[in-house]
Amino acid sequence: MFIVAVVALRLIGKRGIMQHVFELVLIITLGSAAGDPMFYSKVGLLPAILVFITIIMMYRITNYFVARFKGVEHLLEGRHVRLIKDGRFVIENLKPEEISKDEIFSDLRMKDVSHLGQVDAAYIEASGEMSVFFLPDDKVTYGMPLRPELHEAQFTKINKGMYSCGFCEYTEEIAPLKKHSCIICKKTKWVTAINEKRVK
Repeated sequence: MFIVAVVALRLIGKRGIMQHVFELVLIITLGSAAGDPMFYSKVGLLPAILVFITIIMMYRITNYFVARFKGVEHLLEGRHVRLIKDGRFVIENLKPEEISKDEIFSDLRMKDVSHLGQVDAAYIEASGEMSVFFLPDDKVTYGMPLRPELHEAQFTKINKGMYSCGFCEYTEEIAPLKKHSCIICKKTKWVTAINEKRVK
């Protein structure tokens, strides 16, 4: 059964082993079909092989329709979503039930982003991976710091300087005020923005 599984994965190809939604379903079903003959002596090898053949045929047929029709691809695997634009979150694209800001910050830190002023654009791909496009050093602007101890130090009373909104990350220069509302999301908590260059 192990040999059958290896051969099946070889026939599926490299793309089939990637963690897209449909491919993940494929791996789960193959694992289920392979598991029973391994654990139970009463389950024959031939039925499992027939299941493998059926699954691979369904995979190839689905791939054919995915390649021919964009709507099928979007239906099965979803589409990319832009998360960051102009140094701030595209808040209308954020769905709290799918991904949290803490997860986004964590992914950005893993890609050596120290603040959002370094980022031109960031996307969540259909596979769930994050793609980040950086600004050149001479175009880096002030942005929301991603270090937790800096981002979590939010306040409402501010002195003159560059600040980022604690909710949508919109960044602007603000004069001394006891309270100031963000022009994007109307929230009133702010974080001191930074503009350091990327460490490469």
